[in-house]
Amino acid sequence: MDDKDRAEDRGEGAGLSCDRERRSDKRTPLYAQIESYVRDQIRSGKWKPGKRLPSENQLCKQFDVSRITIRGAMDKLAEEGVVFRVQGRGSFVAEEAGKGEPAKYDSGRGASGDRELQTVAVILPRLRGMLTNSLLAGVERALEPSRFRMLLLTTDDSQEKEEIKLREALRAGARGVIVYPAEGRTYSEEMLRLTLDRYPIVVIDRYVRGVPTHCVCSDHIAGAYEATEHLLRLGHRRIGFVTTPYEGTTSLEERLEGFRQALNDYGAALDRSLVLERAEPDAIAAFLASSPGVTALFAVNEHIGQMAIRAAEAAGMRVPDDLSVVFFDDYDHADASRIPPTCVAQQGDTIGFEAGSRLLSLFGNPNQERSMVRIPTRLIVRASTAAPRGAERV
Repeated sequence: MDDKDRAEDRGEGAGLSCDRERRSDKRTPLYAQIESYVRDQIRSGKWKPGKRLPSENQLCKQFDVSRITIRGAMDKLAEEGVVFRVQGRGSFVAEEAGKGEPAKYDSGRGASGDRELQTVAVILPRLRGMLTNSLLAGVERALEPSRFRMLLLTTDDSQEKEEIKLREALRAGARGVIVYPAEGRTYSEEMLRLTLDRYPIVVIDRYVRGVPTHCVCSDHIAGAYEATEHLLRLGHRRIGFVTTPYEGTTSLEERLEGFRQALNDYGAALDRSLVLERAEPDAIAAFLASSPGVTALFAVNEHIGQMAIRAAEAAGMRVPDDLSVVFFDDYDHADASRIPPTCVAQQGDTIGFEAGSRLLSLFGNPNQERSMVRIPTRLIVRASTAAPRGAERV
């Protein structure tokens, strides 16, 4: 490489400014700025047909951006035939703009002429339960007509593992990500970086306030309100709320808010002493023993709800005669349970489909305004709730 080429690869005279003011441009994604830079170099004649472009690593260092940002720009240029790739050698300027690479190179089309399949990563806390299965079915339904297919990864609800899985997805060439974030007050560092780079990413269920993202989630407030209202109409007034630590996890915060709003509307203000943040059998048993006036429990998820039923029965209480229990999330064969539960069902298939559709739309229009889609929930009344003894229905 001669001195002139080195100067070009360092970006001297480039049409893209690399300072922080330029990188913080909210209107133009970083990968689109890189794409414009490459086009400018070719149009100006600085990069001739057949010239090998700087490597992804060189461009990352040159512009201080992530590798996925560079890859997004190169993918678009390759699709349009502005550049072509040679396995193991890199990217090159095409002989004619729009004509694409020479026939001796793989054009990315299969024998049928269809574009080859590409991946999007779907990152979930765990693979368990009806909600997860229906989410995946919804995403697959959205992706089916496209050339994108799922790469499935799990995090055990750990931000540390979420970082690792996101990096794995990028190394695997994922063009976008649908992620159910790990619980916490903020996104993982990798999530934040991708969001700021305007990499195509859609979050489901949870979001972080103050960090704009494309988000699809259940209407947690309305779902919790409806479940609490059901208990209030049965005649319950002292209702416990059982959760894991909720501050910073928006889905849990919103469920508590829906619970609070329903209590207020029925003249039963929230009693903070009835909010239990230790979702453990011993803690629930101790809570019930120390709160004799409590006639119902609202649990934030199915796992805690089932735990609450077992803890109550271990303490000699009958569900629903002595204690009514309602919780978020339905599960398979719930109707056949020993005590069929009253629960708030989330529309996982719809959430997954909307998330997949939103991600596909970002590939075509990455500059669209970030927005949140809330999917309604449905209260399913079964046998775990009943009117407390001596109470009148509202």
